[in-house]
Amino acid sequence: MPHRRGLSLSQQWLLIAVVTLVPMLALVAYASWSFYQQMHTQRLLVDHSDALVSRQSGLNAQVRDLERFARQYRLLRDVTFLEPYQQKRDAILTELDQLTQLFEGGTSRRIERVAKPQQSVVYGALVALENTLHALNDEAIQSWQDEEFTEQLAVLSQRRSALDEAVSEYVAVLSDRNEAALQQILWRLSLLGMISLPVTLTLMALGFWQMIRPLRRLSSAIRHLGHRDWETPIRVTGPRDLQALGERLEWLRGQLLAVEQQKQIFLRHVSHELKTPLSAIVEAGSLLQDEVPGPINARQQNVLRILLENSQNLQELIQQLLNYNVITHNVTVEDRTVAMEPLCARITQRLDQQNLRHRVTWDYQGSPGSLNGDTHLLEMILTNLLSNAYHYSSDGGVVRVRWGVDQSGAWLSVADQGPGIHPNDQDKIFQPFVQGRVRRHGSVHGSGVGLAIVKESVARLGGSIELTSAPGEGSCFLLRYPVSEASRALPISEAST
Repeated sequence: MPHRRGLSLSQQWLLIAVVTLVPMLALVAYASWSFYQQMHTQRLLVDHSDALVSRQSGLNAQVRDLERFARQYRLLRDVTFLEPYQQKRDAILTELDQLTQLFEGGTSRRIERVAKPQQSVVYGALVALENTLHALNDEAIQSWQDEEFTEQLAVLSQRRSALDEAVSEYVAVLSDRNEAALQQILWRLSLLGMISLPVTLTLMALGFWQMIRPLRRLSSAIRHLGHRDWETPIRVTGPRDLQALGERLEWLRGQLLAVEQQKQIFLRHVSHELKTPLSAIVEAGSLLQDEVPGPINARQQNVLRILLENSQNLQELIQQLLNYNVITHNVTVEDRTVAMEPLCARITQRLDQQNLRHRVTWDYQGSPGSLNGDTHLLEMILTNLLSNAYHYSSDGGVVRVRWGVDQSGAWLSVADQGPGIHPNDQDKIFQPFVQGRVRRHGSVHGSGVGLAIVKESVARLGGSIELTSAPGEGSCFLLRYPVSEASRALPISEAST
């Protein structure tokens, strides 16, 4: 057994599932990473904003205390108020240094990218407030006049207010930029989702197509086996499971081919062994009927008639079986011009001679007088259709044969006035060895392959056959098959019964 490569069917299904899930998994991974980064940045922003607001609130309280100590000292000129002023001033300068360090080295690069301009404004306000506090030293407070002192306190208050506004604006910008970054992430995820969905569907379609191809080849191989194409080797590629199934089908094809070859040998042998003695019996019966050996009486004539009729029927059955065996194999179709009237006359004459006591009226005509097609196939079609019409028609019945050419190709119809075919039998009678429930005239039954031969012959011509029948109203078989453009140029006639 040849070595099978590739994945099994289940492994290939798993691979297709994994490949089709890659875009969605990548999208989920990117979404998780983006949201993680956004949450980390947001946490840093929140911590930074809380620290900044907290220090800014404490700084405001200390600046207000500084202003109060300065006013008390200027009002009472008591040195006891100067010491807490100095302490508060030193504490504010320390707080300013810490705030400055928070902006210079304590912020994250993400925060700098988000609100660097506003960060510069806050830093400038801090520097301005620090410079103002340096100007409010002890010597300055003691030496300033009231107007200068009031002016410096007003500047201090303005610088403090400017710092408050800068910090508030800075915090607001951080919040806005964080919200904008979140919206941008959502937009990117939406865009990637719209891209990944068709990519996933495309990968899924390609995967299914890759899976369906070997299944179609397998289906085609089975169909060829069903159509008796046992000469073409079967080779199925794809998953290992389907390769194994293809190998079993190849084995089955070999077995069917061997059986068919044995059947052909058997039929050829049996037909030869049967036809030779049967021909001798028919010939001897004919000699007796012609009274060559001597005269025979009426009773002997009756026995001889029964012998000859059954011998001829047996010959017909053997020939039908041989014809069916031939037609079900690859037959070479030769396109020739077939004269229809002489063909019909020859077949009807042969049928009339089978039973001199059963007579029907033959009515055959068509335009043009000939059809293009395979001579042997058309003769087998007409022989079987006319034989059916002859054996199922009552005495004196009319069998009509019409033919012609139209835009769709050539057509041929045979209609009789027999008992018709039961509706339940109409779908079965084209199968081999199947007969309808209505008995035909005569003591010998048919072979059951006549209409099967007709169907196979029409199929070889590339056409189709239709049956119109009703119990008690007769039957009409209409077949159509394609012909060349030159044949269609002949005079056109209508199909009729």
